[in-house]
Amino acid sequence: MTAVPSLSSLRKPIVLLAATVGLVALGVSVARVPGAADDARQQLDVAKIAIQAGDEAAAQAAVERARDHVDTVQVGLQGPVGLVGQWIPVVGTSIRDGRHLGDALDAVTAVAEIGAESYPEITGDDSTFFTDNQVDLPTLERLVDHAAEAQKELSRATTSLAEIDGTGPGGSRLGTARDQALAQVQPLHDGLTDALPMLEELPDILGAEGERKYLVAILNPAEQRYSGGTPLAFAPVSVRDGALEFGEAVDTNQSFMFRELYWKKVQGNPFHRGRQRVTAANFAPSWPVAGEETLNAWRALRGRNGSGLVAIDVVALAALAKVTGPMDVPGIGSVDSTNLVETLVGSYERFPSNEERRTANRALIDLFRDRLFAPGQLKEKITALGKAADGRHFAVYFRDDDVQAAFAGLGLTGDLSATEHDYIGTFSQNVVPSKSDYWQRRTVTSTVALRADGSARVRQVVDIHNDTTPYPLPDVDPRQGYITRWLQTSVAAFLPKGADVHSASALGEPFDFTVGDYFGRPFVRRTIVLPPQARGRVVLDYDVPAAAVVGDDGALTYKLDVDPHGLVIPEALDVTVTWPKGHRLSDLPSGWKKLDAHTAQWRDAGLVTSPRFAITAAP
Repeated sequence: MTAVPSLSSLRKPIVLLAATVGLVALGVSVARVPGAADDARQQLDVAKIAIQAGDEAAAQAAVERARDHVDTVQVGLQGPVGLVGQWIPVVGTSIRDGRHLGDALDAVTAVAEIGAESYPEITGDDSTFFTDNQVDLPTLERLVDHAAEAQKELSRATTSLAEIDGTGPGGSRLGTARDQALAQVQPLHDGLTDALPMLEELPDILGAEGERKYLVAILNPAEQRYSGGTPLAFAPVSVRDGALEFGEAVDTNQSFMFRELYWKKVQGNPFHRGRQRVTAANFAPSWPVAGEETLNAWRALRGRNGSGLVAIDVVALAALAKVTGPMDVPGIGSVDSTNLVETLVGSYERFPSNEERRTANRALIDLFRDRLFAPGQLKEKITALGKAADGRHFAVYFRDDDVQAAFAGLGLTGDLSATEHDYIGTFSQNVVPSKSDYWQRRTVTSTVALRADGSARVRQVVDIHNDTTPYPLPDVDPRQGYITRWLQTSVAAFLPKGADVHSASALGEPFDFTVGDYFGRPFVRRTIVLPPQARGRVVLDYDVPAAAVVGDDGALTYKLDVDPHGLVIPEALDVTVTWPKGHRLSDLPSGWKKLDAHTAQWRDAGLVTSPRFAITAAP
């Protein structure tokens, strides 16, 4: 009679067999994870391209394929095999990594599914999101909800990816998949996190809770203020339940615009003094101040209050034209991104009468409205305006603090940097009515010598070249007006907080200076007059109390923020920083180069962004 084995005698081989089968299953799962992850990532890339191209069917198909690959990962590693296997020595690390990767891919694919559903509502052939100057608020509110869902999924993805260790069997491939995914997911997460507060405010901005009134200002960078160009035209805008209505455009060359008025001053604004023209309301360099001043001035002129201001110059309009194509301007004809600025603000001699200039100025409002609010290319238009804001050619200002804060988080409010460390913000202001800033070429050179305590001695040199064409008329240049080639400009250097100015010179001569205060930021300004093709220089020497942060080991981290001026010809920057002897530079940001062990230089031949830098050298 054959003996029946006892339970205890079977337990060991069954356990060994189960363990063997389990390990084989784990091996299969781990082996499949990187391949499935790669396939999912590739399909997500395909979906992204299809969404951007407006191919809804291809995008949906790619997202579905990505979901299939992600499910392969999830079934293999989130089920019982993965749950048990994550605690087995050696392979457990990779199983846990695979589970994290699966969670991350699941979240990213959920975002792609949201995008494939939402994007056609904005730009699809059947989209009703924006038609005939009307934003469909129910669609907008759905899109805001989708954005919030996507932000949560991206947060889940970044958390899961950050937990991948990458040191177990197959860890190299898992680590590579993690790094590639993070490189794509992190910017999306950060960007959407920044944008979400603004998106949540859009229904209210567009009149969901009642009528909102705004003012649009078209600016002329050929005649500069510290904040940007002088206003060419204004237009009131009313919004209720998503419907936009533009009022009559007002050209600033009309006689009533030359009236000098009193209006409510922004407390602390040193550039508001007594009666002024409305076109002087944006003297202040930051748009949270210049915007409030402009709204107050408009109310004094027209008796109309407003919830906010949109300021856009002709350079930014040209950027929109690059996206949307050529446009027709009354009395001029067709213009495009390559000649719009030169035609409208760089060739005033082509306008034989004031009425022709006024017609062209008023037409800019229509161009802005038609180009920005026409259906299609929404993403490209928003991108163009974002870049314009970074170069201080476009800004928005809202009186509601929450709305203003939401747009400030995206860098769209034209404010100055609030840094406590080194800072460059050099602006100029045309002191006579002229358009000669069109030709201004400016180079700002900053030479910084850091001290061990984080302070620094700085020399800032502002070189201006009045690089004009010849005066176009046979008579004498009047040195002011539309077609003069003379430049009379007030150069203002806004300095690091706490800066102590030691000396100042202009055109080779020292001058007595007064250090002004702009909401805690000191500034020094000087007016210079330059004939055609002349060059002028303003030099300041000053100490900065906290140009660098001192580490516990004596390392110095130099921090610099730069705000550009919205010139027609972007200004050039040249910054050289020297650390104390004995300090050694570590990695440098893009664009910087090492001159020696403790000296670095950054040059930008045409600044169109608002860069922020941090560079460390340790002893």
